[in-house]
Amino acid sequence: MNYKILLASLTLIPIILSLGIIPNISLVDAFQPKDSETQCRDGLVLVFRISSNNYVCVSEATADRWEALGIAERVEQTEETMTEEETMTEEETMQEAMSDDPTIAKILEKIENGERISAGEIQMLKKAAMEESAEDVIEETYPQGSIDPQGTASFGLHTTGTITSMQDPGIGHESHQLAIILPPSENIYVGKITYSASQPVQYVTLTGPIAEEDIGGQPTWTADGETHYALTLIDMELASGGWFFAGNALALHTMNPTPFSSSYSVVYADVPPGVYSKGTVSTGTVHSIQDPGIGHENHSIALILAPRDTPYTGGVISYAASEDVQLVALVGPLADDEMLGQPTWTADGETHYALTLIEGSNMGVWNTFSGNALALHTANPDGFTASYTLAGLH
Repeated sequence: MNYKILLASLTLIPIILSLGIIPNISLVDAFQPKDSETQCRDGLVLVFRISSNNYVCVSEATADRWEALGIAERVEQTEETMTEEETMTEEETMQEAMSDDPTIAKILEKIENGERISAGEIQMLKKAAMEESAEDVIEETYPQGSIDPQGTASFGLHTTGTITSMQDPGIGHESHQLAIILPPSENIYVGKITYSASQPVQYVTLTGPIAEEDIGGQPTWTADGETHYALTLIDMELASGGWFFAGNALALHTMNPTPFSSSYSVVYADVPPGVYSKGTVSTGTVHSIQDPGIGHENHSIALILAPRDTPYTGGVISYAASEDVQLVALVGPLADDEMLGQPTWTADGETHYALTLIEGSNMGVWNTFSGNALALHTANPDGFTASYTLAGLH
């Protein structure tokens, strides 16, 4: 569908209404919500989202995870259903997504019933149409399963709403409350959330799934005891605030059984791992080794970004580790006359880097990182395991 034509059509609504004409445009009919007979393109399956009471096409892996979390149910389609039209048009797909928003759905219902709508409601329709157009652009730029994704990993999606928490479905978290903002996905979410909650909450991101043999004592979350995610939980002890994030899921959380409500606004990208023209998106699990730096022989280090001449800049890095770690950035190499007594790191006694070491816990986030190398580190020789997600670095 030509979105410029759609938006132009929306601007005509007040004129139509002022003439007393009941709108009867294809836009209204196509906005009706789909049902269990919705068809999915090859490689996707149909699920029913319990929280939003609608049907959506997702990958097999996402369907399995959502079912495990209890937030969706897979829809088994019959042979009769499969003989119908196999794909929805671009217009129908966009309009279906717009009708998922209860507020937008009410406005569309008013139009269908011939009721007048306000200028503010017209603006809401325009905004919803533009957001759906942006989502289509993201899908085209970052195709699912792309081995060599192209484009820029920049924020292109937006979601906002009010949510009430539920009992945390994670094993060992049954006495906690959880509000899932972006459900587990094989893609990586990177962006910023702003929220206001009825009580102080913690930010949560998940990284993974990770193999059971890679857990190695790091904090994890699992709903079924089989699929494990590395857990990053940040407690700012605030009932409102904002946070940059990167991970395979995003949620708000409390460690008590009393439900909370929260209004939120999230701008984000939803992309597969890859090297993009303006940033790298990556996730993984690392096992530390003996620090090769001279004078650091009794320490442990896990390298995430190897030293290079051009500094890495920008982006977000989140991690979960099996023990408290420090974040390490190296800057350089330095000339002999540039060291001037500052802390440095060298593996051969000839090439020296300025050493930035930031104390952290067993989970955390580093926003707008910059440096010629990135690592996690401990000042003991026992070793550690850590999982990480980084996005936007270039």
